[in-house]
Amino acid sequence: MNHRSHVILEKDLQDALTNDEFHLYYQPKVDLTYGELIGAEALIRWKHPERGIISPGEFIPLAEDTGWIISIGEWVLRSACLQLKEWEFSELDSITMSVNLSVRQLYQPDFLEIIRGIIEETRVNPEKLELEITESMMMDIDFAYTILRELKNMGFQVSIDDFGKGYSSLHYLKKLPIDKIKIDQSFIQHCTRDLNDATIVKTMIVMAHQLNFQVVAEGVEKEDHIVFLQRNLCDEAQGYLFSPPVAAYDFLTTVRNVNKVVEKHGLTNDDVVKKKWMEEEVRTARQELLETVREQQGMTLKYVKRDGRFIHTLCDGELLYRMGLTPEQVVGRELKEFLPSDLAADKVRYYEQAWNGTDKVTYEAEVNGIHYIASLRPLTKGGSVVEVIGSCVDITERKKVEEALRKNEEKHRFITENISDLIKVVNVKGIVEYASPSHEEVLGFQADMYKGERIYDYIHPDDAELVRYEFNQLLVTKQVRRATYRHKHSDGYWVQVDAKGTPVLDEDQKITHAVVVARDVANTQS
Repeated sequence: MNHRSHVILEKDLQDALTNDEFHLYYQPKVDLTYGELIGAEALIRWKHPERGIISPGEFIPLAEDTGWIISIGEWVLRSACLQLKEWEFSELDSITMSVNLSVRQLYQPDFLEIIRGIIEETRVNPEKLELEITESMMMDIDFAYTILRELKNMGFQVSIDDFGKGYSSLHYLKKLPIDKIKIDQSFIQHCTRDLNDATIVKTMIVMAHQLNFQVVAEGVEKEDHIVFLQRNLCDEAQGYLFSPPVAAYDFLTTVRNVNKVVEKHGLTNDDVVKKKWMEEEVRTARQELLETVREQQGMTLKYVKRDGRFIHTLCDGELLYRMGLTPEQVVGRELKEFLPSDLAADKVRYYEQAWNGTDKVTYEAEVNGIHYIASLRPLTKGGSVVEVIGSCVDITERKKVEEALRKNEEKHRFITENISDLIKVVNVKGIVEYASPSHEEVLGFQADMYKGERIYDYIHPDDAELVRYEFNQLLVTKQVRRATYRHKHSDGYWVQVDAKGTPVLDEDQKITHAVVVARDVANTQS
């Protein structure tokens, strides 16, 4: 376009929206498995009052440069939503609508607010809308991720249009929340004649499926394209073989013809294709299972016995990585190949028990500082064990708590065994529930002898009334009380002690126990 024409077209572009010169055409999208129409892509056309139809390739770049694409893009999305709403009351009620987004739209500050406004205005279910973006929009991947994640949260499907043509990067494919990739028509046109294009298309399909994306082929124009795409398990297709873009009033008629194309030229009843799809479903299910296993907090493992050796066929989960291991280090190997020999030998005993048919084998183990409980269950076929499946749960934190409690208990035991103070814990009825080991050293009686006895039973009869009075005062006042009295020794004489009773209160400030600490007066004075 020369400069003068460019200026004239730019001026006309400003008036096109106001004068209702833009129109939407719709190109069918077909499911290649069942040969049925499942969606439509909305494509803009400009009917210029003097020049007639102007192709998008001519005015879209101009709209991008001038910024008018933002208003045009908003009009396209709103118009497509209104058409989709209208089709809800016809036999097209189940199809989805695809709409292309421009770079400027995606990066405008109020883009998400505009999208929400259109959805609320048209009352369209966003799950029936597919927003198509191009690879060039991925230059700022962090920003793109934020926007696309919001769109996904709103319910939209997201696809990468013209895949392989632009800024190709596997990095954004693994990171971005997308549902489909659309293989650019330049690869489809010669895929049945050019070995390189065929290889590229096959690779794209396999890669997309591995990443759990669906694949749409653009530019399908020949009968042999359908067969090629079906044999390689492409999910959807669109192109002139099915139908060129048509106006909304012609779309319903087009649908009836579209549904016959795959039946006529494709392999809908081909056993080879069915087998491949079944294999693909099995592969997908296995992939999803492996991903689920990998994301679990624990660890799942499986093993078989070959030539007397236990070989792991599966091992994954977050716990495995915390142990400092990976599935690649475990799968296909026996225990001694990735564990210290002593630990491997110990675990083999449990592996053997499960393989011999013991219904449930449980054991605790530790690998690289990580403690876990493992449970093994044999899986049988025809009465014989064919493999064993195990699940492991991390108990490292529990072990840390148990160890802390053990050390704390040892510390308190050391203290109580090495102090000369006489310590008793009695309930509100005056019954002894605990006596410290020091009683044996000071009074000659073993500590266990006092449990279940009344606190007064070993006190001199002349002092028992005083002790009873002080104990009752402790219960009434909830205050610390003191008393000096004579305590019986196992050799028959009396030891004078100085005692202090301290009340123990619960959350309701009620006394539950009293702690009595007594000392031999003679030893104290010395």
